[in-house]
Amino acid sequence: MAKIFVVHMWEDNQKEAVMQFAEQVKTMASQKKLPSGLKLLSIDLAENKNMAVCQWEAPSVEILMNTAAQLKPTWKIEAFVAKNVYKKGFL
Repeated sequence: MAKIFVVHMWEDNQKEAVMQFAEQVKTMASQKKLPSGLKLLSIDLAENKNMAVCQWEAPSVEILMNTAAQLKPTWKIEAFVAKNVYKKGFL
């Protein structure tokens, strides 16, 4: 499993669609209805910006993005694998 960060960036006129998308994903996660192998760890909204960062555990970026594409987002999405190099209390 990989730790994957997904950055969502949208225009003002796309905000409602983005929030509906986020609510749908949160509901699926809380009801344990996400596809097998996908685990939503967090959703963070940037203050005063049209940006959100989601943290996932998934087999690969490709699998996660192919799954997200089924929900038909219309805004910019970037995904990448992150390798933790420091965590307070673990050095």
